[in-house]
Amino acid sequence: MKRLLSGLCFVLSASLVGAAIAQSSPGFIGVDEIRPGMKGYGLTVLKGTEPERFDVEVIDVLRNFRPSQDLILVRTPHPLLDRARGVAGMSGSPVYFDGRLAGAYAYGWPYGTDPVVGVTPIANMLAELKRPVRLEMFPGAKPLPGKNPRASRTRARPSNQRFAGLPPFAGGQEVDAFSVVRAVAKRRVGSDGPVGMKAATTPVMLGGLTDSVAKMVADELRPLGFEATQAGSSGSGRGGPTDFENGGAIAVELAQGDVSMVGVGTVTYVASGDRALAFGHPMMDAGAVGLPTATARVLHVLVSEFRSFKIAEAARPLGTLVQDRQAAIVVDPEIQAARIPVRIRVRGAEGARKTEWNVGVASHRALTPAIAFAVIANALKSTAGDVDDVIFRARSKVGIEGHGVVELDEQGFSPMGAASPLALSQLRMFSLMEVAFANPFVVSRITSVELDLDLEFSRDVFQISDASIAFDEVDPGQEVTIYVRLRQVGTGETTRAVKIRIPEAAAGQTVNVSISAGNRVQIERPRPGSLDDLIEQATERYPATSMVVSLRMPSRGLRFEGHVVDSLPASALNSLQLVSTTENSRPFVTRSHTEVKMPQVVTGGANLRLRVREIARDQFLGK
Repeated sequence: MKRLLSGLCFVLSASLVGAAIAQSSPGFIGVDEIRPGMKGYGLTVLKGTEPERFDVEVIDVLRNFRPSQDLILVRTPHPLLDRARGVAGMSGSPVYFDGRLAGAYAYGWPYGTDPVVGVTPIANMLAELKRPVRLEMFPGAKPLPGKNPRASRTRARPSNQRFAGLPPFAGGQEVDAFSVVRAVAKRRVGSDGPVGMKAATTPVMLGGLTDSVAKMVADELRPLGFEATQAGSSGSGRGGPTDFENGGAIAVELAQGDVSMVGVGTVTYVASGDRALAFGHPMMDAGAVGLPTATARVLHVLVSEFRSFKIAEAARPLGTLVQDRQAAIVVDPEIQAARIPVRIRVRGAEGARKTEWNVGVASHRALTPAIAFAVIANALKSTAGDVDDVIFRARSKVGIEGHGVVELDEQGFSPMGAASPLALSQLRMFSLMEVAFANPFVVSRITSVELDLDLEFSRDVFQISDASIAFDEVDPGQEVTIYVRLRQVGTGETTRAVKIRIPEAAAGQTVNVSISAGNRVQIERPRPGSLDDLIEQATERYPATSMVVSLRMPSRGLRFEGHVVDSLPASALNSLQLVSTTENSRPFVTRSHTEVKMPQVVTGGANLRLRVREIARDQFLGK
């Protein structure tokens, strides 16, 4: 409650401060001075890098449009805007009345047929300049040479705490590279909100991506407020404006290099000290972020019945997006954001035109794993897009700040090609990324990603087709033989005998036996107590060249800090849970695993159910 009240006090006080600045300065005009019919102008870049004027006429003011925020409703009569209406990428375009800055072009009506937009008042945007900025909130970011940014040096909270509402990382779980992006997206109102004016979407220019990967990226980014379009490579580094200016184009570089992803908007106001306000609405509503920014160049405004948008590119790297808030984004040109070098090399794809990719990816907990996944998927799709059987060996190196480089060497098989989600889901590097960014122990991040992938287009694997046992019932404590049938192309079917022991605790129960490839087996680990524990849990797995027979116990165990207690009867389990107040315990289904090394990659699986007698036959017969 104290945190909530403190936050509300900050919002109210910041809004009042912003309003006071806007009212007292001759350069700003407050909402209370806005009247219907007032005429003014806006500034935005329609082509190149120079801002151009467009006419603006006030319709009225919508009071309390957002919490403690009004909205100025205006028309934008202009030959281009009459046709294009609301334009994605114009977000942030400054609007002036009586020569004073009123706010930023920011909202529009979905499918609106009139050039009517909403302007975020400058008072609300100025309030965001008062928020503290700490370099520790952006791991890897640093001040530019010779600069002394206004960022505080206060110790930041662990990185996962900055994403309120996201589930904490649970060691040992499989991680989807897009899971955190989707969690962030759920926090936004987005397209699921009520009918009304929406924040103008942020166009993201995609370059170097195949159609299928571009669609995947667009689908995942859309709920965050991005509208992705394929528009070619980023022009960052080719020259352009060296400073931000009111009405100038601004780019947020999510990826740069052989693959580019660039969000585009407009600068509203460059404050004293050179911090820039832009967009007039949130980009992702992610709060404190540390994404690299650049000045931008507009190539064309595409007029569309569905959604008009600017086609643009990054021009010159400049600064870091430090705040992503309700009324604006804030960019600090004196901070250099971290970029994570991602390199992928593919071997075994004969005749491929390109076999190595190098991309600099923004350092961000939600975005980095998703963008890295897209970059890797794109490299494979471009190099080896064959929908064919492929055996792969992946050697990856993931740099983790403060923990050096973690190396992984794993094999796998995909019947749908190397670029299929099935193949990529087998790579544990994405678990490492989640561990680095989201662990609850220390502030950390990914510093580099390398992947060397060797491909062999072949089906020379062992496929588990079936499993059986000689008896319907087994004795507790007895060693039994599981007969596993394996199919291999060209050699027919073979049978492998695997001995497992039935635990005494299984007496009178039915146990489940599963036979699967080693890389598909989940291993119960002690509850992690450090980032090192999480790294170990994310990297230790059975290899794909093992067949693992797992017996699911009829009893459950508890996982504590540092150790696992398994095969507990229900009464003991309940008692331990009742008295366990100092350690965070969690029950799980216990299993015993028997590993069988194989000469080739294993695929497929089989399951058995075994009935266990109450009393062993030897004891029953008195032997």
